[in-house]
Amino acid sequence: MGKQVFLGGACGGTDWREQIAIPLLERARVTYFNPQLGIGEWTPACEAAEMAAKAAAEVLLYVVADQTRGVAGLAEMAHALGSHRAVALAVADVQPDSCLDGEFPTPAECADLNRGRIFIRSMAAEAGVPVFEDVEGAVAYAIRLIQEKRDGLTLSSFESVKQV
Repeated sequence: MGKQVFLGGACGGTDWREQIAIPLLERARVTYFNPQLGIGEWTPACEAAEMAAKAAAEVLLYVVADQTRGVAGLAEMAHALGSHRAVALAVADVQPDSCLDGEFPTPAECADLNRGRIFIRSMAAEAGVPVFEDVEGAVAYAIRLIQEKRDGLTLSSFESVKQV
């Protein structure tokens, strides 16, 4: 059986999985697949396991923080949204003082990276998917999606009950 949540998004030296997402998911008794390996350990051979885990997951959690370029993570988010998968997203804009792999972005790079983030927010809004600025909000949303699946309650049925 697959894990309930796939922890996608930028890897590298990020620590949001270990520091925030995994403790929250474990507290909620939600299983997860963590694709993050040490820097330089990922190989194309790892892709098959990662693709299988994504396909089996009930919810795809993607985080692109302000301390990463996140180009591949944004592409994954777009694919998941276009595939109508259950997703939880956290996206933070790159700031001029953001340190990306030991370097500060030029104004042009900052603007370019943030255009990709704006595009994802627009796609998500069109799909009715909230985008959180912080990891905690996205993880809480992923947990809620899992709990709704467990309970057989959907967000739309909850909204209709709430309005009565």
